[in-house]
Amino acid sequence: MKRIELWADSFHEGQWCCAGLGDIATSQGGTHKISYLQGFIPVHTIKLKKMHLELIVYGSYKSWHPIPETISDLLDWGKPDFIAYDAEKDKIIFAVEETAAVPTGNQALQRCERIYGSARNHIPFWYLLSEYGQHKDGGIRRDSIWPTIMSLKLTETFKVPSVVLHYSDESNPEDYAFGEGVKSLFNSLIKLLYNDYFNNYLLEDMDYYLTNHYKNMLNFIDSQWDKIIEFLPGEKEILTNSEDLSRIYAEMAVGKNSKLPIGFLQWPTRKELPIKIEERLQAKPLIKFDSLCTSAEKDVKNGNAYYLSRNAGSRPQPYNSLKKWIEQQKKLFDKTPNLEPPAKFNMKISDFPRSPTKRLHLSTSRNILYLYDHWYHLRQTIEKAYPRLRNLLPTENDDISALMYISNSVTPGRIFGDPYTGQLSAFSTIFGKMNPSPRLVITYFPHQSYFQALPSRRLNNKGINLMRELTDLLIFTEGVAIDLKNKKVY
Repeated sequence: MKRIELWADSFHEGQWCCAGLGDIATSQGGTHKISYLQGFIPVHTIKLKKMHLELIVYGSYKSWHPIPETISDLLDWGKPDFIAYDAEKDKIIFAVEETAAVPTGNQALQRCERIYGSARNHIPFWYLLSEYGQHKDGGIRRDSIWPTIMSLKLTETFKVPSVVLHYSDESNPEDYAFGEGVKSLFNSLIKLLYNDYFNNYLLEDMDYYLTNHYKNMLNFIDSQWDKIIEFLPGEKEILTNSEDLSRIYAEMAVGKNSKLPIGFLQWPTRKELPIKIEERLQAKPLIKFDSLCTSAEKDVKNGNAYYLSRNAGSRPQPYNSLKKWIEQQKKLFDKTPNLEPPAKFNMKISDFPRSPTKRLHLSTSRNILYLYDHWYHLRQTIEKAYPRLRNLLPTENDDISALMYISNSVTPGRIFGDPYTGQLSAFSTIFGKMNPSPRLVITYFPHQSYFQALPSRRLNNKGINLMRELTDLLIFTEGVAIDLKNKKVY
């Protein structure tokens, strides 16, 4: 018999995992029993063929001390719902995130930092989510393509399984009983446990499962991408060659150096866009004025940058809430050191336009992502919007392409949590850092004070960790730029 620790964000999630594994075992002629240590710690005993496992559930990560360092290191990048840990080998066998949330809007990306954290630590990761969800307006919504594309990029980069599985269907939204996802998940997980039990290579004989996973992911992208964006590099390859593509991804997931078609899922420069897409690009008015976003729209008009969609909306906030947040941001700014040239805090509540409901708009541009052909043009745009940065920003990478991601949040500290860490993880992975010629990643916070990201504060949370690893420059409301990698403040 072998003991595996099942660490989870809650006892409920740990129990759900063990029940799913037990269902697979009993369906294949094995047995599953549950007992309790000290009257409350669940122990699931699973026998299948020659495998005899005890799965001990440690629910709620924060309730236990000490947490194994290997698990703690992964949690620094976000908390998966459950993690299987072999204490004898000090090795994580798999990590899983599952959600029943409506997979639209911010929620579609809010857990993506956990996908990234597992991949960078070379841990097999499965993300199980509902393909269809019922929105609060009563309509049916379908999942975003971004977590799936992100997982494909991470598989290619880190040579480890990074998988998105879907359950439910349009007639049965958010229902685990429909779709292949749940059964497919636990078939894969029990195979990983089997390999670990017998000291096999962890991903031995996983080809069938992984190929099927990646084929379903590619088919999902094929059926959904044009509802979200106007252009997908590689759409023809997915349509005509999904069998070969899924095999290539499955090979990469087990560490092989298989090659994808050139340019597959790599967003090109502006001049390389299809003509019909290029002709549709035009500058659009902002929801709330912002000098940097205004200049970014001019860059679209002048052919220096492009956007992917115009789906970003606005969630106006109450006057009193916004007033409080601005006051808090000002207090943070007052703690900052003197800079040369001086930085000023100019944000005021009259900057925010009223909505028809008398609430105030926070959103600036109608788009939160701009892709630039050259850092030179984005650098010039930033310096024009914030003259104090003129001749301060680095110029050695002027010819490298860049992207600018915008987070419009005003709440202090919010940029280091959901959904913004998920958005940053997804967009930097998909459009920047994982390309053969990586883009620079610039994050713009038009309503946040730079005090929160000062390198001298030596912060250690998932948001700072992600920004330090995935961004090249952070721009704040005072026109201050921070390079977290090199601990520089401009």
